[in-house]
Amino acid sequence: MCLLVAAALVEPPAEVPARMRLKDGTVYRLKEPPFLKEGRFIFTTTDGRVYSIGEKEVDEIRLLGPTPRPRTSPNPQDSRALGAVARDERHKTGKRVPVSPVPTPLPRRDAEPS
Repeated sequence: MCLLVAAALVEPPAEVPARMRLKDGTVYRLKEPPFLKEGRFIFTTTDGRVYSIGEKEVDEIRLLGPTPRPRTSPNPQDSRALGAVARDERHKTGKRVPVSPVPTPLPRRDAEPS
């Protein structure tokens, strides 16, 4: 039972889309990177069609990374996130505060009192 729940929480591996441009200017959007077999690239486009094109006809293959997730701001109503909310408010107003300020030096004793 616990294994099933853990497996459900794990995200499926993200497909790495690719783009292939031929020397004649045709551009194919691919579901996954193509593979080379006997001098021909074999690939599947995003609409599900399978193609095989000669290696000499391909000008460029570009792998596109997964789209980044947008950064979410902390919920101002969540009491556990008050520090992050305060930090974001300071950044919006242009105030920068070091995480740990430099400690003030202790006064030196140069001469002992007589």
